[in-house]
Parts: sequence; C-alpha cells; structure tokens
Amino acid sequence: MHHAVNVALTLTIWVWVAAEGVLQIRQRLRSDTTERTEWLSLLLLPVLISCGIMLAGPIRHAVPALSYSPHVLGVRMVILVVAWIGIVIRLWAIIALGRFFRGTVHIQHDHRVVTTGPYRFVRHPAYSGMLLAALDLALLMNNAASWLVFTVCCLVALGYRIRVEERMLLDALGEEYRSYAARTRRLIPGAW
Repeated sequence: MHHAVNVALTLTIWVWVAAEGVLQIRQRLRSDTTERTEWLSLLLLPVLISCGIMLAGPIRHAVPALSYSPHVLGVRMVILVVAWIGIVIRLWAIIALGRFFRGTVHIQHDHRVVTTGPYRFVRHPAYSGMLLAALDLALLMNNAASWLVFTVCCLVALGYRIRVEERMLLDALGEEYRSYAARTRRLIPGAW
C-alpha cells in the first residue's frame, strides 16, 4: 500500500504539470482576441516556483534540524487527498471561467465578471486550488525551512499576479468588478 501511495503522489505531480500545459495551450486556442495582455506574471510564476524547488535541497542540507519525515502511510495519503482537492478546485475554477481562462492576465472582447462556480466564494479560486495543492505537495520536501522558502516563492509570484490581474480587471470592468471584489475575498473565503 505504501508503494501505491508513493506512485499515486508521483503520478499526481506529473499529471498535474502536464494538465497545466495542455490547459494553457487549449485555452489559448479557444479564447477570443485579447484587448490587453500582461506577460510578466506568467513568466514570474514558473520561475519563482522553480526557484523554490531548486532551493529546497540545499536548504534541507543547511538546516537538517528542521527536517521531518512524512513517510507514514496515513500522512502521505492525507497529502495525496489534499493535493487532489486543490487540483479539483483549480479545474472547477478554470471550467467556470470558460473562454476567459488563459495563462496570461488579459482582457478579452466582451469580458465580464464570472460569479458562478467557485467564483461565488473567492475572486481567484484557480489560484486558491493551485496554492493548496502546491503547498501540500511541498510537504514532501521533508524540511520545514525548505517548505517555507517554497511557500514564500509561491506567495510572491501569486501576490504579484493577483495585484496585476485585479488592477487590469478593475480598469476594464469598473464598477462591476469593484462590486464583486467588495463582496468576495481573494483566496480564502471569509479570510483573505
């Protein structure tokens, strides 16, 4: 059973990465022409996440006192289930966005505020799901300092992207987006 969970965790990571690539290509082909597009946040996200991953090993070796072992079967199963929950939230959000989903922050012709699906609860549920799955799977780094550095890298990248996206949506959609933002949180219902 332990081997099966390890295989499932590895497959989850690789399938998620592949699915993200396929989604980006598919949505790029399906979406309308954009009126405005911002590319830096699309580049910053994988760069900072990769930096967090690359720093994990050296940090784990530099601060061995903060290492732990998530190798207990029950813990690994919980990590797997939480990762799936995060990925499902992300996919649900992408499906709810429909043609408005794209890897870049952009405004399309006839852009509108989406308030269905998980967008009823937060403004950026795709990022909520991504963050939940990524920070959960990062527990497999086996070191609290490594996890913290990875978390900071993710939060900086997503924080920048959210700031850029909200500014663009507010400029393009005005009061419709301002009203939506006033009644919903960014990533965590009832908190932030």
